Amino acid sequence: MKNWFDSLNEIITYIENNLEEEISYDELSKMMGYSIYHLQRLFLMVAGVSLSEYIRCRRLSKAAQELISQNSKIIDLAYKYGYSSPTSFNRAFKAFHGVTPKELKKDSVVIKAYPPLTFELSIKGASSLDYRVVHTEAFKIVGKKIHTTMENGISYRELPEFWQQIQQNGEIPGILSLMNQQPMGLLGVSDYNPNLDQSEFDYYIAAATTLPTPEGYEELTIPAATWAAFPHKLTNPEDMQKFQHQIVMDWLPSSGYQFAFGPDLEVYGKDDTLETWIPVTEN
Repeated sequence: MKNWFDSLNEIITYIENNLEEEISYDELSKMMGYSIYHLQRLFLMVAGVSLSEYIRCRRLSKAAQELISQNSKIIDLAYKYGYSSPTSFNRAFKAFHGVTPKELKKDSVVIKAYPPLTFELSIKGASSLDYRVVHTEAFKIVGKKIHTTMENGISYRELPEFWQQIQQNGEIPGILSLMNQQPMGLLGVSDYNPNLDQSEFDYYIAAATTLPTPEGYEELTIPAATWAAFPHKLTNPEDMQKFQHQIVMDWLPSSGYQFAFGPDLEVYGKDDTLETWIPVTEN
């Protein structure tokens, strides 16, 4: 039986063979057996980088190699790797490598290597993950929202700043005063809109409520769902990322569940309790 790692490595091979062509996300989703939406989320959580960013970085890495080894024309490389103009290619190249293509052609400068990913199955000591299964009807959340992206780790900088801003402005009590239904607690909600690039998402600090949405607040309706809820006490962004990675790599493959459409929730309760809720459906 083919495992996740075989499928992910097939995806990497497909990308490598099509860096100079349009890459079909439909084809990638068939390899994985997931929808495009869930493929992108899974790739992000396993690889730590969005699928679109990975493809972009591989193309820019290959472009630099060709500039050095083949003395290719900049305009040819721009169109070869999917850029609409040499200007947009130059901008992306400098943001990634720290130098322009022209500077690279003139001088011996340091550039960034970005080799292809390889996914390997490793055998390690068992680690337990406590969880419970929660079923919810559709509910509304109301609170404050920020739009952010996983690109270049931006969200890991912006979200702690967003929490600090909300706390310093004294807005937490106002948000909690709206809470009158499950899930009870202060919520951190990552809403990965499938109509956006998967590296982008909206993040809410909110409460579940049936009350009208006050002026200056944002609302989001979360559809009926089944959740796997994992209690833990890890709160900083780096530890949260590691914990989500553990859920995907250690729990999900053998759980009998797969990702379902919906946001991820952080449910902050009394006594510094915290649960991460992942929307799931049975295989």
